[in-house]
Amino acid sequence: MRRVFLQKLTMSKWITKHTNVLLLTITLCAAVLRFVALDLYPPALYSDEVDQAYNAYSILKTGRDEHGVLFPVSFRSFGDWKPPVQTYLMVPSVWMFGLNAWGTRIPSALLGTLTIPLLFFIIKQLQNSTEDTDIPIDHIGLLSAFFLAISPWHIHHSRMAMLTAIALFFLAGGMYSMLKSFKKPEWLVVSSVSFALCIYSYYGMRLIVPLFCVSLVILFWRQIAWKSKSLLVALCVGFILLVPLGVQFFKNPDVVFGRAKTVSVFYDQGVYLTLWERITKEGPLNPQIARFFHNKPMMYGVDILRRFLSHFVGHFLFLVGDTHLPFQIPNMGVLYLFDALLVPVGILYALKRKKVFSRLFILWMLISIVPAALTFLTPAANRSFTASLPFAVFSAFGLLVLLKKFSWSTQKIVYGFATLCIVSGMSYFIYQYTVVLPYTHADWLLYGNKELIHYIGEHESEYEEIVVSGKLSVFYIYVLFFNAVDPQIAQSGVFRDLKPDRFGFEHAARFEKYWFPREFSWEKEVSKLSDRSLLVTTPTEVVGSEAQKIHTIYYPNQTEAYVLYQIKKTE
Repeated sequence: MRRVFLQKLTMSKWITKHTNVLLLTITLCAAVLRFVALDLYPPALYSDEVDQAYNAYSILKTGRDEHGVLFPVSFRSFGDWKPPVQTYLMVPSVWMFGLNAWGTRIPSALLGTLTIPLLFFIIKQLQNSTEDTDIPIDHIGLLSAFFLAISPWHIHHSRMAMLTAIALFFLAGGMYSMLKSFKKPEWLVVSSVSFALCIYSYYGMRLIVPLFCVSLVILFWRQIAWKSKSLLVALCVGFILLVPLGVQFFKNPDVVFGRAKTVSVFYDQGVYLTLWERITKEGPLNPQIARFFHNKPMMYGVDILRRFLSHFVGHFLFLVGDTHLPFQIPNMGVLYLFDALLVPVGILYALKRKKVFSRLFILWMLISIVPAALTFLTPAANRSFTASLPFAVFSAFGLLVLLKKFSWSTQKIVYGFATLCIVSGMSYFIYQYTVVLPYTHADWLLYGNKELIHYIGEHESEYEEIVVSGKLSVFYIYVLFFNAVDPQIAQSGVFRDLKPDRFGFEHAARFEKYWFPREFSWEKEVSKLSDRSLLVTTPTEVVGSEAQKIHTIYYPNQTEAYVLYQIKKTE
C-alpha cells in the first residue's frame, strides 16, 4: 500500500515539476492542429471570411471599408453587420501574407492556439483564488488544456475566420485578468479591456459578457477589490471603449444586434402559427383555458427551453454536430465519442462538489448556450462555441474522476485504454476533416469560386459582359478578393441592391463588366444578353439553346459546381 502511495506521489511530483514543459508541448500540438495546411483545410474560403479579409485590405489601403466608411465600428456585410475586431486583426496578416487563406485565417488560428495555455492559467489562478479543489490543480489544468487543444469543435472554428475563436480568447482573457485582480487590482483594467474587445468580436458576446460578469460578481463577491481605485478606472475604461458602439446603436440598432432580428425565435412564424392553430382547435370549447395554456410567453418560453436543451443532446454533441453551413464536420459531433462518457461524469462531479471552482464552469457552459437558444437555427455550434472550453474542463474532470476509482495497477490499463480512445478519436476526426470534408462536402464551403475567377480572369477580355447567377450567392466579394481590386475602385464601382431579400441579405447588382442578377431566370434575362456575354450558373439552372456550354468548374469529387456558357444568338 505504501509503495502504491509513493508511486502516485512520485508521478504527481513529476507532473508538477515538468508542468511548464508539458504545457508548452500541449500548446505546440494545438498550434500544429490549427496552423498546418491552413490554406487547404477547410478546403475553401467561406463568403464571410472573404468579406472580412477584403475589408481588412480596404482598411489597410484606404482606412475605409468596402462601402467607404472611415474606420467603422461595425462592418456592413451583405445586409448584416459584422463586429470589427477580427477584421482589424486581419489588417497586419493581410499586409504580410496578402489576400489569401493564410492572411485571412491566421488571426483566428493564432488566438485559438493561445486560448489553450490561457485555459491552464485560468484554472491555476482559480486555485489561488478559491483553494477548493481536491484534485491536483496542475493535473486539471494540463488535462483541460489538452482536451481543448484536440477538440474538433475548437479546431474547426480556429481554422476558420468566423469570429468565434477570437471572441472566446478575449472572454477567457477577461476571466483570467479578473481572477488576477483579486490580488493585484490593477488587472481589473486589463479585464475591462478584454471584455470590451470580446463584445466587439462577436454578437453573441453582447449577451454572454454581461451575464458572465454578473456571474463573476456573484461567485467572487468577497474577492473583488470593491474599494480599489483600479475598479473605478476599469469601469471608466470599459465605458469609454463601448461608447462608439452605443453611439452607433442610437443611429442604427442593427449595428449592435446584427442578424438577431431575422434569426431570432421571435421572428420565426412557426411559433405564432402553432399558437394560432391550438387556440383555434381548443378555443371554441373553453376560450379562457385555451388562452391560459396557449399564449405567446408560454409558447416562446417552451420553444427557447427546447432549443437550449438541444445543445446537450448526444445527436449534436457526439454524432452529427451542427447541420448548418459551414460549421458541420462530416459524420461526427462537435465532441469525440469518448467525451460521451467523460463529459457527463465531469459534470456530475462538478455538480456534487458545489464549490466555486466547479460552479464557474457550470455557469460558463449554461451562459454559452443562451444566445443560440434565442435563435431558430439550433443547435448551433457557432453561437454556443464558448461552451467548448467548459466541455474540455468537464472531460478532464471526468477522466481524473474515473482514474481515482481504480487501483494503481488497474490505472495503468485505464491509461492505456484512454490513450487508445483518444488516438482513435483524433485519427477519425483528422480523416473526416482532411479527406471526407474536402473531397465529399467541398460545397459546404462554397468551393469553386477561386477556380472560377481564375478561369474568368484568363478569358475576361473576350467578353463585354459577365453574368453571374444569383445562385452563386455573394459572388462579387470573391471577385474583389481574388483579383485584389483596388479598394478605391470597389468603394465607388460596386452598385448595390440595398433592398434586403426575405432572409435579410443585401446584394450587389453590378461591378464593372460583371452583372449579378438576384434571381436569374433565362426567360427573363435572355433578351438582355448580348453575343459577347459570358454566363455563369449552377448545374441545376436551365438555359436556352443560345447558351453554348464552354467550361465547367468541378468539385474535388468531380461533380459539377458551376457551368459557364457563351451566348450565341441566332440572327
